[in-house]
Amino acid sequence: MAAFASSQTAVIKTITVKGNSEVSTEAILAAMRTKVGQPYLQATLDADKETLENMGFFQAVDVRAQAIDDTNREVIVQVSEWPVVKEIRVVGNNGIATDEILKAVGSEIVVGKVFNTRSIQPSVNNIRELYKKKGLFGDVSDFKPMLESPGTISITIIELTVNNVSVTGNTRTKLNVMKRLIKTRAGEPFREDRWGADLRRLYSTQWFENVRSVENQPEPGKIDLIADVKEGRTGNFGVGLQVDPRSSFAGTLRLSDSNFRGSGQSVGINFLQGTRGGGPSVDLDYGNPFIDNHNTALNVSLYSRLIYRFSGVGFGSGNSPTEDDLYTERRTGATLAFGRPLNDNVSASIGFRYEGIKTNDIKNDSTGFIQQDGTLATVTLGLTQNRRDVDIDPARGDWFRIEVEPGFSNITKSGGNDAVTRVTGQHNYLKTTAEYRFYYSPQKPRGRNEPDAPRRVFAFRARAGTISGTVPFSEQFFAGGAATVRGYEEDRYWGKTSLLTTLEYRHPLQKALSLIAFVDYGGAWGGYGSVEKFTQSNSLQMNLGYGLGVSFRSPLGPLRLDIGFNKDGKSRTHFQIATSF
Repeated sequence: MAAFASSQTAVIKTITVKGNSEVSTEAILAAMRTKVGQPYLQATLDADKETLENMGFFQAVDVRAQAIDDTNREVIVQVSEWPVVKEIRVVGNNGIATDEILKAVGSEIVVGKVFNTRSIQPSVNNIRELYKKKGLFGDVSDFKPMLESPGTISITIIELTVNNVSVTGNTRTKLNVMKRLIKTRAGEPFREDRWGADLRRLYSTQWFENVRSVENQPEPGKIDLIADVKEGRTGNFGVGLQVDPRSSFAGTLRLSDSNFRGSGQSVGINFLQGTRGGGPSVDLDYGNPFIDNHNTALNVSLYSRLIYRFSGVGFGSGNSPTEDDLYTERRTGATLAFGRPLNDNVSASIGFRYEGIKTNDIKNDSTGFIQQDGTLATVTLGLTQNRRDVDIDPARGDWFRIEVEPGFSNITKSGGNDAVTRVTGQHNYLKTTAEYRFYYSPQKPRGRNEPDAPRRVFAFRARAGTISGTVPFSEQFFAGGAATVRGYEEDRYWGKTSLLTTLEYRHPLQKALSLIAFVDYGGAWGGYGSVEKFTQSNSLQMNLGYGLGVSFRSPLGPLRLDIGFNKDGKSRTHFQIATSF
């Protein structure tokens, strides 16, 4: 009974801390509940031991009491500190530079300070977040001082690495063409965004009905990627009737293949005969997306096109400038263009165009039209940034292009209004254009296996341009019609300066059918003068158009039918085999 009573009345006489060199004794004592003069309780010592271990500075902690006499106890705190950090070493990282990982660790682990295990989890979380932001998959398998060099903290990273990339289902498209389109390579860190972009790139060729990803992990840290495709029909032969904004109805004969013999090359012959007469339009087209190891693309076109620019009469007039009540402009020439990607999103291009322009015979002293016959040569330099999710039906991302086009014209014959006769002869000009497009969907982003999933989309476009020098009438900027400001006649406004904006809301009714509401606001000014009722302006003049339309994906491509209203409330129907943007 005496011994039991003595243990219950023992008090703490002294507390001695041993083994610490970097962590102060004061800091250790402050963390403990046991204090000098308090009753000795083993449960409190056990709690102090746990508290000191949780500080993270110590490899080992021992807290025990020993008797000084029957009523006094000495508490001895024995600690073994983690080493002072001299170096942080990162191994296993290939997708992210060591400096970026150390920056993510930040102030959690500091050289010159005692290593603290409490910093491990925040550091690991920061590293995981860094990999996520980079579109990579990475984790930390080890984070501790090295046995052979205690002052060196070793961080071992496990990255998900591409083990193999393959393609299945390509019964027609050649494997070397597929490899050109797929940028992900075996041995690289797996980048979810890069692999997703590869799949979208395949789908955007329109060679395949479906593209989906199959992924397997043969071992930890390794992933096999398979692009499983279903070939679509790329060849097209058609005879039909086409509605053209300028020539009303036209008979068409089209023979084309966008993936000729599975090579990725495109060939096309297009024959169009308008019902208004004037002769046929013929286009011969060839494209090769891979003419060298740098993925340089080549596009060539030979053509003789008939343009019903004035729709058979003078601009805004009921008087015909020709004997047969038909005014046409034939353009015969060729284009040659090269494009090359600079990185995953940016590409550069250069194009050349040469053509002869000839109008049909006109009445003497006729007005209400513009005639300029001669030749034209241009060089077009372009830079494009494309960050859209899918090129053919974007739901997210943006697109930007800037274009500079120096041109040379040699006008040998002019007629019509007296104001344009001064353009006869040789002239130089410079045309500069910039265009930006933005797409947003309130719905979730499309997954890797659903590039064509319907989405509600808000789409915006802004295009601005200016011309310096003496430019032929037909090379000005034009506004009005299906591709610019709907609700107005084709090419209703013209000039050397232009600004066009469009906002659309696209609501899918089915996978291939969408209802569209649009607002167009734009114009062109500062060019050739007014002709008949087609009045023009020398200063900023913007025009409002709005309406509804439908878009349908067909084997011929996207079809658009829009009903637009102008600023006076008058309506006009527009049809085109293309999307608005």
